[in-house]
Amino acid sequence: MADGEHTPTRPSWKCSSCGSDWPCDDARDQLYKEYGEQRVNLAVYMATQLGHAAGELPGVSTTELYQRFIAWTRP
Repeated sequence: MADGEHTPTRPSWKCSSCGSDWPCDDARDQLYKEYGEQRVNLAVYMATQLGHAAGELPGVSTTELYQRFIAWTRP
């Protein structure tokens, strides 16, 4: 994603544009457009981001991280 778009701010994992938990709805829309039909690649990318976030958000449960980063990538 280009600068100024809905990207994560680390280590808080808040959206750099709107301040919501990343990926916010706008970031998800951008990612869907970017990855198109390549849902597996989107899921792999988001799993990688989840791995980074898990180390930086120790107070967030694994269930919440899964819902936030992975669950929405499924068709």
